[in-house]
This record gives sequence, C-alpha cells and structure tokens, in this order.
Amino acid sequence: MRRVVMVGLSVVVVALLGVATNVATGALPARWSPYLWLAWPLVLLLVAVLVLIEVQRGREPRRAGPAGAARARRVLLERVRRYWVTSVLDRSLHEEARIELGIAATAEDRRHPWSLRASHRDGFTGSLDDRTSMSALFDQLDQAVVIVGAPGAGKTTTLLELARDLLDRADHDPDAPIPAVFNLSSWATLRRPLDRWLVEQLTERYGIPAGQAATWVAAGEILPLLDGLDEVGEQHRDECAEAIAAFHQRQPLTPLAVCCREAEYARLRSAPPLYGTVAIQPLDRSQIGRYVDRPGLAGLRAALDADPELWQLADSPLMLSIMALAYADPGDAGTTPSSARSGRERLFARYVDTMLRRRPHPRYRPEQTTGHLATLARALRLRDQTVFVLDLIDESWSARRPATRWTSTVLARLLGCAALAVPLGAAGWALGRATGLVVAGGLLGLAVLMHTVNYDDLFELTSSIRARDDRPPGSWAAAWTASVAELERLILVSALVAGTAVGGFTGWFAAGGPSWTAGLGYGGAFFLATVVALVGLDSAQVLLHFRPPPPRTDRRELPSPLLRQRLTVMAADFATLGLSVAVLGFVPAALARGTAEALSFAVLLGGGTALVLFTVVAFTPMIEQALVRRRLAREDLVPHPLLPFLDHAVQCLFLRQVGDGYIFVHRELLDHFAGRAEAAMPLPQLRAAGRSRRAELRGAQEVRDAPR
Repeated sequence: MRRVVMVGLSVVVVALLGVATNVATGALPARWSPYLWLAWPLVLLLVAVLVLIEVQRGREPRRAGPAGAARARRVLLERVRRYWVTSVLDRSLHEEARIELGIAATAEDRRHPWSLRASHRDGFTGSLDDRTSMSALFDQLDQAVVIVGAPGAGKTTTLLELARDLLDRADHDPDAPIPAVFNLSSWATLRRPLDRWLVEQLTERYGIPAGQAATWVAAGEILPLLDGLDEVGEQHRDECAEAIAAFHQRQPLTPLAVCCREAEYARLRSAPPLYGTVAIQPLDRSQIGRYVDRPGLAGLRAALDADPELWQLADSPLMLSIMALAYADPGDAGTTPSSARSGRERLFARYVDTMLRRRPHPRYRPEQTTGHLATLARALRLRDQTVFVLDLIDESWSARRPATRWTSTVLARLLGCAALAVPLGAAGWALGRATGLVVAGGLLGLAVLMHTVNYDDLFELTSSIRARDDRPPGSWAAAWTASVAELERLILVSALVAGTAVGGFTGWFAAGGPSWTAGLGYGGAFFLATVVALVGLDSAQVLLHFRPPPPRTDRRELPSPLLRQRLTVMAADFATLGLSVAVLGFVPAALARGTAEALSFAVLLGGGTALVLFTVVAFTPMIEQALVRRRLAREDLVPHPLLPFLDHAVQCLFLRQVGDGYIFVHRELLDHFAGRAEAAMPLPQLRAAGRSRRAELRGAQEVRDAPR
C-alpha cells in the first residue's frame, strides 16, 4: 500500500510540475505578470519534492522472495562455518599444538581430552562419549542448554562443536534453524532486548540485511549460540541473563545454547530457565598423564619432572596446550620476565616468549609485539569487550596525560574548517565579492559552531558504554524531553544570530548601496538554512549512532567501517540536502533581490550547507582518525598499518580472526597481556585509570540500585 501511495504522489507532482512549467514559460494575461516570478520557485519546490519522493521509494526495503531468502541462508551458513569452525575450532590451541609439535593424529584426537556431564531439570543425566555427538546431547536436553565449566575448560570449543554439528544438519535440512555464534560481551553496549540485539549482530557481524535478519529472528529460524556470558561486565551480567530469559520466554520453541564460567553462573541473581546443563569436568591425573605421554611432548615431560608445581597448573585443556607449546624446546629454558609473580603468569610469559621466538617477524621486534598486544588487551578490558574491531581505536588509548590527550581532536576540527574555507571562499568570490563572501563567512561560522557544539569525536563514536545508556528505563522520557527542549533553544538562538549577522552585512554591502530589503531577504534565507543544517546534523548523529556499522569487506584501515558508513550516508544525502536548502533560500531572496541574483545565492547556500554537514559528520572524523592512528604509532602503542600486525599475532597463536574482528585465543591470555600493560604503566596513570574504572562501576551500581 505504501508503494502505491508513493507512486500516486509521484504522478501528481509530475502533473503539477508540468502545469507550473507552462505557467512560467507561457503567454498569460497581463494582470498575471506581477506574480509570474512565483512560478519558478514553485517549479524548484516541486522538483525537490519529486526528488525526495524518488529517494524515499529507493530506500524502501524490498521483501526478499524465496530465492533471496534461500541465498541469504546459504551465505549465513557459509559465514558462520568460516568464521567460527574453520578459523577458530579447527585452529584451536589443542589442534595447533599438535600441528606445531609434529604430533601425528590418532583416533583419540577425534575427541578432546575432557569429559562432559549433562543434566536435565526433569532428572535426566548423561555424558558425552565417542558414540554420542554434541548435537545428539543437545537434542536430549530439549535444545535449550547452558554450558558451564572452569576457565580454559573447553566451553567455547564445546559450543563450536555443537555449532559444527548443527551447521551440518542445516546444510541437509532446509527447515532446520540456522545456528549462529554470538559473543555476549557486545550486548552490554546498548543492552537492548535480545531479539533486537540478535538482529543487529546478524547485520553487523555477518552482513545479513536487517529486514531478513528481523524476519528470521521473529520466526525462530535463527538458533543463537551465545558465548561468554561471564565476559559481560559484572554490573550488567544479571541484566543480560534476564534478557536471555525474557527472549526464551517469548520464543520457547527457539533452540538456544549459552556458555558461562561456572563460578559466574552460580552468582547470577536469577539463572535463565533453560532445560539442560552441560558441565565440563576438570581433568584428572590420568587424563593429564595420557596427554603428556604422547610422542613429541618430551619438553613438557622434562619440565613437569623438573618443576612439580606445573602439575597444579595443568588443570584444564587450555593450560595443557599452553604448556605443550611453551615447553616445545626442552633444551632451551627460555626467558621468563622477573615481574611474573605466580606460576600461571610465568607460564603465559614463557608461552609468549616461545611463540615469538619460533615465529619471528622482520618488522616487529618481540618487545614491540608484546607491547602492542598489551595495549590492545588493556583497551578491551577497560571496555568489557572481547572482540577487537578497528572502530574501537580512539585518542583515549594514548599514554599521554588526559589534559594533553585531545590535541588531535582540536587539530582535526581546525583542519576541517580550513578545508571548508577554500571552496566556500572561492564560491563566494565568484557569486559577488561582498555579498558572496559574507554568505561564505556565515557558512564557515556555522561550521565552527557545529564543530564546537555538536561534533562527535572518535571518543564519542567508539565509547562502548555511554552515560545515557546507564539510565533506568523510567528516566528516558524525561531525559529525552529535556534534551529536545535544550536542542530547540540552541537551534533557534543560533539561527537567529546567524540570520541577523548575515542579513545585516549583506544589506549593508548590497549592490547599489545599503538595502534593508536585501538584508531581510538574505538574513531570512540564512536563518532557514541554519535551522535545516542544525536539525539535519542532529538527526544524522542520532540515526548513525543507532545504525550498526557494516562488516569490513577489504583490507583498508582508513577510514574504518564506522566512518566509511558515515561517508556513504552523507554522500548519498548530499544532493537532496543541498537542493532542499537551496529551495528554502531562493524564495525569500527572490522576493527581495529578484530571480537571477536569488538563484546564485541559493546555489551557494544549498551547496555550502550540504558541504558543511558533510565535513562535520564524515570528513573531520576521518581527519581525526588519521591523526590519532599516527600519534599512537609515534608513541609505539599501536602500529600503523595495524592489519599486518594483527595477522602476525594470529600466526603466533595469540589472536584469532572472527569475521572482521579479532579475539584473543582465550580470555586468560587477554588478562595476561592486560596485566602486562598495567604493570608497565606509570603509577600516577595507573591510579588515574583505576579511579576512572571505579567511578564507572560505582555509577552503574547506583543506576542498578535506583528505584524504577
């Protein structure tokens, strides 16, 4: 129905456009002559309306037919398999250790070294052996389970084994739901209802169109495999569990699996009411012994004989794999940093040193590699995130004092305004030296105002938890009303000041001498342009804030996907915005100065306003991003370019690539590198970071305890 209405409006506007054109060019009665000038503004207005209608029609989502849905299903299945099974499961530390050490695969390698115990809330218990697949156990537990275990016990590996089995099932059964792996750490960013978050993740991480993703989630055709409930910040973990429970209550027939550390799961205020629990059992001495006795692990056996304390660390498959790789060279004691205080820290330090020695890179020295990874891990931990994407980098990563940290933001704004001054000045000079330069100066002042009052710098764009997201739901209406009222006052005051200033100067310097009618016409036009520009800026900021960035599809780092999205959106709306402002500015200028002069003025006003918005929303953040990346490279915190370094870290078995993001091979390794970063920080800076983190947690706790 909506498309029919849009087509009807197009027909009506085209007919009116034809009539207006005939009036503007035809022979009409003499008494109509004083009003003929109104025909041309009407023509421009109708053209603008027609353009807006066609743009809106082009943006309307089209429902995918059966063929499109089937293709989207194949794409999602292939991406889930490539991102998680091929890149993570098939390259797990358990497998990489076997390949790195040259251990021949045997029949026992088809099963991991740990054991699973399953229980259903109706009393059923079972275990996973060589004759039972993970998907069969999932079916026995009514396809709604939580997988729990100690750190490094193999929870994610078990979840991915389930994903592999379910992917095989979905490949052969078109009616089977599509398994998709989601990392829950990103849920804390905006803390939406789980179904909305799943749609956003399908769009952002897997590149599925939002309409198709929403249809699948609502119909229960997506099987969510939720990893890392324990990786959600402690202040939001209970809320996340409640969101999972609410989703399961709304869609009880949708299969679901959740991973969480056993201790954190036990501390939840209310656990999700899932049907079954899969508990990964700790390794016993016999399982450890069978693993260590395999060929190729002579270095590990010698280390265990020399240091009995290592037996206490071999409590999980993760630690066994880390130990196997760390002691791959029995004759080399390696170098262990003296700052490592515990046996576990010494083990991870040796693992890092061994892998860097076995897989060197000519461009990155070992100490540089560990320093860059420590910076990355610290940034992720401060944001309670586990997946790194390029858009997370901002000026707060700098090691400089906060008071001197934001010079890149100021410099980017100055460069953005300077870049605007050249085309605006040239266009103003071409329009008519005095009047044109006044209008160009007014547009440049508008750009300075936007950069000062409502510019989203990189810190705003990359902050994973914003202050307004921590408000309880009941305060949203009041906060929104207050912000809108404040915004309206700002827009009106700014528009009045800008219109008065431009009107006064253009009236004084008008061709033929001072003219109050010229000042009134140009001032009124600039007033309207300022209102449209400020409203357009705020609307663009809000819409882009809630729109997930597209997945990275190439190797370009600058601009990042988030800024590339801003660039694309503003480029697409550039002509429409400029035409709208030009039409609004033409009418009062034509009333005051005539059609010819008003047309030149409208072109400058419309094009200049669109260029100002494009610069503030997209171009200046791109400049800031380039400056920040180069500053961090000069401080030796993050290399530039970054992607080759991340690939090197993947080869060293420190990171895993998942789609367009990167994760540490395990959270314990992330914590190890984050600890290194804190140990290397100066004491005043470490205290400042601790105070900032405690203030954030204290504020979140106050919000959680506030009455709703």
